[in-house]
Amino acid sequence: MMKMEEINMEINIGDEPFRIKVPFDNQDMARDVEAEANRLLNNWRKAFPKRTEKGLLAMMVYQYASHYKQLTASYDEASRIGEEILKELKDIANSEKE
Repeated sequence: MMKMEEINMEINIGDEPFRIKVPFDNQDMARDVEAEANRLLNNWRKAFPKRTEKGLLAMMVYQYASHYKQLTASYDEASRIGEEILKELKDIANSEKE
C-alpha cells in the first residue's frame, strides 16, 4: 500500500491561523472545512452578539463534536447491518451449494 503524499497548509478559523498537515488530495476539503467553520462563526457572531469569542468557539466545538458522534453512531449501525446482510447472503449461498 502506497503512502499518500501529505502537504502542510495554513488555515485560519476565527482570525486564528494554524498549520495542518493533510493528504495532498484533501486540500480542497480542508479549505471547505475552513470556510464552513468561518461561515458558522460569523453567523453566530451576529445571532449571539453578547457571547465572547471563546463562548462562540465552545458552541461550535460542541456542535461539530455532536455531529461527529451522530455520524459515527450511524456508521457503526450501518456497518453492523451490512455485516449481518453479508452473513445472511453467505449462508444462502452455502445452502444453495448443498
